[in-house]
Amino acid sequence: MQAVSDTINAVSEKVVGPTKVAGPEDWLNADETEIIEPDEDEKILRVGELVHDMQRHNFDAHQHKFRGTHVKSLAFVKGTFTINSDLPAYLKHGIFSEPGKKYDCIGRYANEPSFILPDNTSAPRGFSLKIFNVDGERLSPMSPDGPNNNGTQDFLMNNAPIVELTDLQTTIEIFELRTKYFDQPTKLQLELAKRSDRLKQFAPSMLPNEYVVGSTFYSQSAFKFGPYACKFSILPIGESQEEFKGKTIPKDSDTTYHRDHLREFYNSKSTKYSFRVQFCSDLSKQPIEDASVEWKESFASWFDLATLEFNSQDTFSDERRVWWEDKIGLSPWDGLKDHRPLGSINRLRKKAYEMSRSYREKGNQTKVYLPLNVDDMPN
Repeated sequence: MQAVSDTINAVSEKVVGPTKVAGPEDWLNADETEIIEPDEDEKILRVGELVHDMQRHNFDAHQHKFRGTHVKSLAFVKGTFTINSDLPAYLKHGIFSEPGKKYDCIGRYANEPSFILPDNTSAPRGFSLKIFNVDGERLSPMSPDGPNNNGTQDFLMNNAPIVELTDLQTTIEIFELRTKYFDQPTKLQLELAKRSDRLKQFAPSMLPNEYVVGSTFYSQSAFKFGPYACKFSILPIGESQEEFKGKTIPKDSDTTYHRDHLREFYNSKSTKYSFRVQFCSDLSKQPIEDASVEWKESFASWFDLATLEFNSQDTFSDERRVWWEDKIGLSPWDGLKDHRPLGSINRLRKKAYEMSRSYREKGNQTKVYLPLNVDDMPN
């Protein structure tokens, strides 16, 4: 498949010439890229209700109230996030405005679906990152009486570069099906097969079941980067991760394979990632309101911004698991104004994450808070 794609691209370049890679002079003003539909608030509320329905399904099965998505944890890590020292002026925005600065951070690897999925089943995997003591004007204070110029910067990522939920209406339709057939996966697949966008909807389950430690993760949706619109990703660059890049797990793997492999790996090894950014310069090729469209690297190059490092550690202690799953919250809206989430999927996330957080807090009778110190995470 890759060979066919490369051939098509080569022929295209001969016919129409090579694709021009956009530079800073081409990048669009982020404040002019969003389109908000008049009924958006009503649709967002409906999606939030459907997320609650899925959370209730999980409660009926497990008698515990989980997040709406990324339900099954795989590993929890603590490390550092260091801004590259040689950034040009056009990349010095937000958390990246001080080259060379090092931050403490924590991360969580998880299976993406809304139900507890066996690790030996193909599905998207997620990685959430929380960076501490970040200075700058915030989207909101970390607490009602907290400062508005210091807190965390959260980034939530997935090992697929796109999200199959094209827009809010599509999200409602898909979530209604997922709720209706929550315990009937075969019927869900049959209903999805009737849709005109069925290939897009089946894409998550068609991902190769690759080793998580060698996976690249993507923000999928767009964000501000100072005045620009961008997407982020983290690329594994550690020597010990190299052998796992693009490698699928054994076919006879058990249901906890990813969790167990990550724990075994981190028991003696470390990981290193390059945190990268690409920018929007053409809404016809890089829509902000449709996160199901991949921004092609041939048109929008990746720029290295920072290095993310996690040393060897116990990634699945009971203390860490309970703290992450029941006691803390994450959101792409917990961060700086310079990195404000863009597009309908992100505007949806703001309300849906708040509703999910409240549901978990009430149902588990445990206060969900936003940690301000890396040492809050158990060792």
